[in-house]
Formats: sequence, C-alpha cells, structure tokens
Amino acid sequence: MSEAFKDVTVLRQGDPQGNRMIVRITTHSGLVIHTIAVPQDWPSGTGPTWAYLFENEGLTLIDAGAVGSYSMLAEGIREVGFQPRDIDRVIVTHGHQDHDGAAGDLAKDTGAEIWAHDIYEHLLPHNPWDVQRKAASAIQEEMERVVKNDKEANAPDSSKMSSYRARHEDYVEKRRHYHVGHGVGEGETFGGLTFMHAPGHSPDEICVMMDGIVFTGDHVLPEITPHPTTRTLYGDDIKSSMPAHFHDERDFYGLATYLKSLQKVVDLGEEVAVLPAHRLFNRNKFNFQTVSRATEVIDHHAERLGRILRRIGTKPTTLESITRGVFSKRKLVGGNLYMALSEIVAHIELLDEIGDLEVADDQSLRWTGAENHKQFISDLTG
Repeated sequence: MSEAFKDVTVLRQGDPQGNRMIVRITTHSGLVIHTIAVPQDWPSGTGPTWAYLFENEGLTLIDAGAVGSYSMLAEGIREVGFQPRDIDRVIVTHGHQDHDGAAGDLAKDTGAEIWAHDIYEHLLPHNPWDVQRKAASAIQEEMERVVKNDKEANAPDSSKMSSYRARHEDYVEKRRHYHVGHGVGEGETFGGLTFMHAPGHSPDEICVMMDGIVFTGDHVLPEITPHPTTRTLYGDDIKSSMPAHFHDERDFYGLATYLKSLQKVVDLGEEVAVLPAHRLFNRNKFNFQTVSRATEVIDHHAERLGRILRRIGTKPTTLESITRGVFSKRKLVGGNLYMALSEIVAHIELLDEIGDLEVADDQSLRWTGAENHKQFISDLTG
C-alpha cells in the first residue's frame, strides 16, 4: 500500500491489467475515493481507464471511459453503493475517447454535468484528426509522406486501421452533441478541488489536486510515457469557433508545452501522490507514484532529445531512419508507425526551434553541433 494513503482495499478483483477492478482508497484525512477500472472496447496497451468517484460538493467522477463502456462504468458505480443518477458532475481530464467517450452517455442518462477545461467545448465540433493532422511544419509533411507510403505497402493492416477509423468517427460524431455544464480555468477551486491546466499531451488536459493527491489523467502515468503532441496550426474554421485567447497554438501543443506542464506537477511537491488514468494496476501489481514520476518523464524526453542528435551525427539523416532506429525493437507499421513518427517529430520540432538541428529543403535533418536542449531542460527544471 502506498504511504500516501491510510488504506487501499480491493473491492473487486480484475484481470492482470486491472480491467473491471474496483478499489477503495482512503486518505489520511478520511477522504474516501472509489476507483473503477473501466475496460476499453478494443485491445489497448494502456489498459483500462481508471475512473475516480468521491464526494466533493456532491458526488464527483473524474473521467468516464470510452465510447461503449458506459454500462461497465454504471455497474461499477452501483457496486460501490451509489447509483449513476447520484453523480452531480463528471470531470473530463481531456478530450480523448478513452476518457470522455462515455461522458455523453452518463450525462444523458443521469443529468450529471460535464466539467472540462475551457477550451474543450470549443474543440468539440471538430474532428481531432483535422485539428492536429494538418501539417504545421515541413517535417510533419515528411511524416505524412512516410505514413502514406507505409499504408500502401502494408495492405494486411488495412482492416485494423479501418476498424480504428470507424470507432474514431463514431466517437467524434457523439461528442459533437455534448453539452459542457462548466468550463474550468487555470487555478480554479471548487470545494476541496484545485484545477491545473496541463497541456501538451492534449490541449485541454487538466490535473485535479485534492487532499495531497493529484489526479493526472494521461499527463503523468506509471510505467509508460504519455505521447506529446506535435506543433499544430489551426484552420480558420477552428479559430472562428473559439475565443481569441485560445488562438495561439503554442500554448496548447508541442513537446516544449508538455515539458513545461510536467514541471508544474513537479512543483506541487514530492510528497503529493499521483492517481493516473492508466496503469494504476498492471501485471498483477499496483503502481502507486508520487509527482517524482513527472521528473522521470521529463528526464526520458531529455534523453531522447540527445539520442536523436547522436543518431544524426555528422551526416544528414531522414526522419524515417531516425524513427526506425530509436524504435528498433518495435514493429512499425500502420498506426504504430504513425505514433512513433509523431513522437520523434515532436522532439525534432523542439530541437529545430532551439537551434540544435536544421531541417533542409528536402526534409533531411542535420545536427548544427549545438546542444541547447541541455540548457532548455536545465532552465525548465531549475
């Protein structure tokens, strides 16, 4: 049991990944948090979404799970002694379908309010793929070229990609009809809760602090490092649907933005416990963490920045070569290739911005000989 909690009791066992598990966590001040491991409706390497239920000015839920999972969430709520209709609000940590996919069903069934960061409501009308896959840099155009060629060369994977695309389109259509009851701002408090905007993995990501705990959504996870976004360039249709203070994409996307948000969590103090949306339990064991895990994630990305430069060395190198080298132990086809490429692109964009590398007209990459990323990380972490 974590030292951050007075008691941790398993109320229902799950599988080795924790799917369908129910746990009661009691803090030293007596706050009771029920957490329900809501399975995804597809094979997911991240495991279930851990939804957190507790009393704070009424019954509050953090995250609801994916599209198609509401019945399993509702079953878990009833098993811990509540009814879904008892829930006053569901706080969406960010607009990814394994977190807010079932929020609409919950709100429709129970009348619970959806709470999310202020920008979330303005992004709901748009397909996230349209927002974040419009090439915002030359290296992103190169990424799209590599992905396109891979799809043509790996037809056996097309059925899997089609299934994923159909599931995504269903999610996008459903969330267009969500009504946000309350838009959360940076530093806002409500009862015992304090909200922190933590963009970078998602533009609308929020962390929620309470009683020596921070609920991190996907911002900080045990065992795995959340995926940073690449630079984004809004189209006119997107900018016209949101207030002007949300128009600067650099405030919401990119590796630099993500690293700065991670440091905000570190600055909460090393005694603060992390309750994440994934991997709280995996391989038949709990993974309780403190905010020191955020430091480990920063260190991971710092190491990757240096590793990319070392792989480039003294000769111009391609994006695909670097990606396949860094992820040499993985089978990079289809969606896996896209995720690996976009991970590397996020790092390349930061290295380019601070002058450690240059992207040539033919999209080849050249190390300038500088290592400004080391000072960037030092300045960030103090």
